[in-house]
Amino acid sequence: MKIKKVLFSLFLGITLLSLSSCFKIDNWDEPNSAFRGTVYDVYTGAPLLASQNDWEIRIWERSWHGIEGGAVDHQVLRIKQDGTYQDVKLFDGTYDMYPYNGPFWPDVDTVKNVALKGSHTQDFTVRPYLQIVDFTTELDGVNLTLKFKVKAPLLRNDNVLPGRDPVLPDLYDVRFFISFNQFCGAGFNSNIDFDHWHSMARNGQRQPRQPITNFISETATGYGRPGNGVDTTGEFELGPVELRGGHKYYVRVGANVNLGDRKYNYSDIREIDLRHISP
Repeated sequence: MKIKKVLFSLFLGITLLSLSSCFKIDNWDEPNSAFRGTVYDVYTGAPLLASQNDWEIRIWERSWHGIEGGAVDHQVLRIKQDGTYQDVKLFDGTYDMYPYNGPFWPDVDTVKNVALKGSHTQDFTVRPYLQIVDFTTELDGVNLTLKFKVKAPLLRNDNVLPGRDPVLPDLYDVRFFISFNQFCGAGFNSNIDFDHWHSMARNGQRQPRQPITNFISETATGYGRPGNGVDTTGEFELGPVELRGGHKYYVRVGANVNLGDRKYNYSDIREIDLRHISP
């Protein structure tokens, strides 16, 4: 029995010693450096409007010594809907970075060897596929009509690889976005599910489902390939869309092309205040 106790004590001591060797004190400083900046539209010089977290800036820390040449996996800095981004919890180091998966031509150069220590501002300029121009809203009681034009500033990409089609892909979708808060667009929790909303009962009557295409006026033209880079597609008219009184709404329109994840190019956001009208 004594021998068993001695063996058990030895085994327990060895086990605890081996476990203690696995624990190391983390003496790294907490990451507290910041990247921030704005993505600009090359044609207008204004920030490229987005939906919250719709696309991203990708970064690679090249100064990390875990792997020769720096980190293989990228980190993501999400774009805000005003076209800005920021991350205030990064390690000091040297980074490569570029805008990724947005509604613009993919000929954006990677910015290399950006030194980050404390805080660094890095802006980018991109060429959007489309632009929303001449956007107006018309309100008749609780019925909202949205009018606008879609413009393709550039149909051909001068930097395409040989054998690839340089022509802008087909216009895929033109639609409106309506939200109860200032986050308005195609992003998560950024628009009302309009089909479902119109299926809810009103005044005891269940409303029929209405696909988004039902709101595109027959007067809309150019629903296919956009114009020659100068002309627009003609005026789109979406609506009238029946809203409910008693609410304040945020509305915008967007258009995308049939490529990749079909991210939208957006108009600005307008406020529609119906709080003075009974629900």
